Amino acid sequence: MREGSDSQQPEPRPVLTELPAVVPGAEGDFWHAVVQDLVAREAITALVRELALQSQLVARTDGQWTLRIESESLGQSAARERLQAALAEAGHAVRLQVEIGAVSDSPARRNRIAADQRLKAAESLLLADPFVQEMIRDFGAKIVPGSIKPL
Repeated sequence: MREGSDSQQPEPRPVLTELPAVVPGAEGDFWHAVVQDLVAREAITALVRELALQSQLVARTDGQWTLRIESESLGQSAARERLQAALAEAGHAVRLQVEIGAVSDSPARRNRIAADQRLKAAESLLLADPFVQEMIRDFGAKIVPGSIKPL
């Protein structure tokens, strides 16, 4: 917190950019869990990780999964093959098919929404703290925009 001398009013909070809501579904839930596991185990890195995070699982059968991506550069055959190999090592021996199109649900989008929710909760908690309110009211303290980070 910093002391200010001009104003007794707190600065407005920065507006977070809103992503379109994700409509949870079985495929999205499943894909998010699989990708989170691969990332946590560091089974995928670099371009392969981005392919997994930015893609939407649109269909899956026993032998083939179809992913949709918005960026054609992510769908390179080498990245797709490495993701396919990482999935096989994780117990999902499937052939990946990649299509280009609009993505409405991806692990990256879900992760971003969760991070935004954690940040909003942290901001609310801080602004509701009696000590913070007292510092703002009595001394004109201000919260530096962008300085609040959730734990």
